[in-house]
Parts: sequence; structure tokens; C-alpha cells
Amino acid sequence: MCFLVAMDPLSITVAVLGITTAALQSVQFLAKMIGSIKGAPDAVKDISADLEAVQPVLQNLEKALQDSSLQIIFSSQVKRAIENCQRACQAFQSQVEHWMRHSTQEKTFWMDRWKIGLFGQDRIKAFKGQLSDCKGTLSVALSTMTIITTSRQENLMNEMKEMMLQHNEAVLQQQLTRAGNEKTEIERSLQQLMIGMSSELSDGLKQSKESEQSRQELLQELRSQQTTNAAYREMCEEALSTTVYKRAGQKIKGVKATNNSAALTGFINTSGGELKINQDISNILADNQSIAVVGVIKNMDFKDLRSGGSR
Repeated sequence: MCFLVAMDPLSITVAVLGITTAALQSVQFLAKMIGSIKGAPDAVKDISADLEAVQPVLQNLEKALQDSSLQIIFSSQVKRAIENCQRACQAFQSQVEHWMRHSTQEKTFWMDRWKIGLFGQDRIKAFKGQLSDCKGTLSVALSTMTIITTSRQENLMNEMKEMMLQHNEAVLQQQLTRAGNEKTEIERSLQQLMIGMSSELSDGLKQSKESEQSRQELLQELRSQQTTNAAYREMCEEALSTTVYKRAGQKIKGVKATNNSAALTGFINTSGGELKINQDISNILADNQSIAVVGVIKNMDFKDLRSGGSR
């Protein structure tokens, strides 16, 4: 028998705060470890900048969790980003220790440098990508929380409120584009890795045990990067939906148009009283040659939108 237990807000706050603190400690420990290696390869040293960029975001989240009631910073995307940040830092710490196992703090063994160059560049890139997406997810949640909170102030002029919300929408659209491009790049890296592994297998080429292990670890990290990137994109979409709803009373989510279809959402050809209508529309799908029209629409001939298809 399965029981579902609803957690109270305080318990949720404590849980998210706990994993945030743990992730921050992992980031700080890894940064200290890398900084203590004298003569470490530049590829490893450069990670320190990425770790330093994540630290203040995690610290700001710690503060926000203690005095905010906005649901956006308690979202599943934030939780996933924090958890993966901690996991990625711990995994990369183990990787660095493995790479540098023949070295000392005073001297880096030349074989370790060679192995980092041979096996490590893609692994480092995947790790930096995970840190970047974690930072992006948390930054989007925090900045949107701040803007929504500020826009609720009664003494704030409507023009200023409108400007803030519109600016956040524009920034979030840019973030979504960036995250989408990164998604494509991750998929390309995964495909190249899988093709390489399949080609060597079909050609009967036998890899060393360490080389095979490195490939499997890279495969795992690329898939983890996919997960982190998905959380980043979902956070941007959620923040954009929240911002648009706050500005225009709209909250339209999950609109999809595939193949040769088209989609329109929001207020189309409307003005005046219609713009005061609150909308909260969720998952809508238009497939094959369909048309998805969502919201308040006036004076539109759908034949002009598309010559065929279904609605």
C-alpha cells in the first residue's frame, strides 16, 4: 500500500535549503582542491572561474529560501539543478583525483597531463556546461522572484512595472534561445560519442580498460548535462509564463505546433476591455497539419492563417 504525504511549506524550505548548503560546500571544496594543485594543467585551472561564478548564486538562493514565499524558487527545476550541481562536483572531484594520482601538490606528472589532454577535454566541457546551466536555472528563478516581488509594490508606477516585466520577458526569451542551442550541441556530442563507440565495436578495435571507462563516464556526464539543460529550459519557460501572467493576466503553457502547423497565442486583434481578461490556459497540442489558436482572438479569418488542417 502506498501513502502520499504532503509536505508543509516549512519542511519544503528546510529540504531545499539543506541540498543548497550541501551543493555550496561541494563547490567550495572542489575549488579549494583545484587551487591547491601546483602546476595543474590550464584546462583544470580554468574550472575555478566557473566554480566561483556558481558560489554567489547558491549563497543568494540560501538567503532567498529563508524569507521568500514565492513558489518559483521551490520548483522541481531548482531542486534538480542544485542536486545535479552537487553530484557533478563530487564526480569531477573523483575524476581530478584519478587524473592526478601520480602527481604531488608540488609537481604534475607528465603522464597525467597527457591523459587529461587525451580523455579530459570533453569531460571538462560537460562539467562546465552543467555548472553553467545550474547557475542559469537558479539565476532565472532568483531574478524573476525579485521582479515579481518588486512589481507587487503599491507605490510602483504602472509604467515602471510594465517596463520591468517586459524586460524580464525579453531576457528570458534570450535565455531560452541559448538553452535551446546548447541542447542541440549536447545532442550532437552524444551522437558523435555513440557513433565512435559503435564504429570501434564493429571494426573489432579493442580499447584499453581505462579508455573504455573514460568513454562510459563521459557518456554519463553528457546525459546528466542533458538533464541539467532540460531543467534550465523548463525554468525559463516557467519564469516566462509567470512574468507574462503578471504583466498581462495571461498564463499560457505547453503550446506546441509540429510539422507544417501554425500556432497563435494570447490576445490577437484585441484592445480595450478584452485586454483585462485573465487567461490561464495549459497544455495545448497541434499535430500533423493542425492549427493551434489559444487565447482571445477577434476579426480573424482562419482560412488566411492556413489553407488546410484541423483546429
